[in-house]
Amino acid sequence: MSVDEYLNKTEDELYALLGASLLGDTLGAAPSDPDRPRRFGQEWLNGQLDALRTRICGHERLKGVVGTSSSDRLIDAYALCDILGNFGGDPTKTALVAVLVARIGVGALCSGHTPFP
Repeated sequence: MSVDEYLNKTEDELYALLGASLLGDTLGAAPSDPDRPRRFGQEWLNGQLDALRTRICGHERLKGVVGTSSSDRLIDAYALCDILGNFGGDPTKTALVAVLVARIGVGALCSGHTPFP
């Protein structure tokens, strides 16, 4: 899937899709815990903060805008997807992560806080 297919999804839907792709079919959520994929995706993404910051915050293409007040308006999910490359092991995970990072903003990510609630 591509960035286009995720732009209109809610954050909870994006986390659930990310979690489901990470858990795989054999480890899917049990019927008694339908929220497991969302929580897993969110926890996984928070665990990737250092790797995301390394790839995004210091990227050559973004040096002029990271830390400026306009960075969150200028850096969209498409640019982030390109910068992330093959983050998470496949294009689907990369697109999901790019959309989530674009939503919270590069400024929030690079500020050092944990931006994914």
